Amino acid sequence: RMSILKLPKTISCLRRQMLRKLLFADSSSYYFIVTILLHRHLCIQPLLASSFRLSLFPRPQKTLIIKLMTSDPYSHLEDVDSPSSLSFARSANEKCLHDLGDPKDGSTYDRVLKVLESDERIPHVSKMGVDENGEDVLYNFWKDGTNPKGLWRKTTLSSYKTPTPEWTTVLDIDALAAAEGTSWVWKGYTALPRSRDPLHSPRGVTRALIKLSDGGADAITLREFDLTTGDFVVSEGKDGGFHVPREAKTRARYKSRDVLSVGSDFGEGSLTDSGYPRTVRE
Repeated sequence: RMSILKLPKTISCLRRQMLRKLLFADSSSYYFIVTILLHRHLCIQPLLASSFRLSLFPRPQKTLIIKLMTSDPYSHLEDVDSPSSLSFARSANEKCLHDLGDPKDGSTYDRVLKVLESDERIPHVSKMGVDENGEDVLYNFWKDGTNPKGLWRKTTLSSYKTPTPEWTTVLDIDALAAAEGTSWVWKGYTALPRSRDPLHSPRGVTRALIKLSDGGADAITLREFDLTTGDFVVSEGKDGGFHVPREAKTRARYKSRDVLSVGSDFGEGSLTDSGYPRTVRE
């Protein structure tokens, strides 16, 4: 139900019956009334529409009524891997291709792809310590036509300043995906701060948590990577590396070299309705 709390005397020219008729036009739905005044000097005091409170402003210009839906016909799409969701996606894609055409058939696609894969792009970098020669070490993730899944690579600051920097591959995602038979997609990394690493090299970062997604989904797996050896840290054994194999919208940070603060899927009740962690655990 919707009720009028108060109407000032200044709107006596606007019949209450007309307003009430509009409010109760459809008893099965709720409405917000934004403006419904014609006289430039009139204003309506706050109205209470069901549980929604809305203040209307003086000198309204137009009438706008927003209907709040009581049910969501697309709620079944919340389960993104369900047969109905996948069927909906396929049918929507087919309709778009039918109505708009395949973008690969036009010249725009080739032009955009050429720009995205151009070697003239500026490689954005992050500094992670220095090497044995005291040079700043810069890391970059790079995709091109040869490496569609990408390369995690590094160079020195002095080399980066040159027209053609010399890059050293740290992790090849295309090669990793081929070797493990999984369509890995790079989702970034979290480095172990040197201040929390008692075993760090003179001034370099030694470990990082690599975030990988199977097929590009929001859910990821975490694997610890050794930057000194250029390989993943074996998870078994007393000195094994961190590994969170369960796919989830995981968040993790180093508390120390041997301790992580992790928010992930720990079982029933550990995730929000949107699939994000409710708790952080060590």
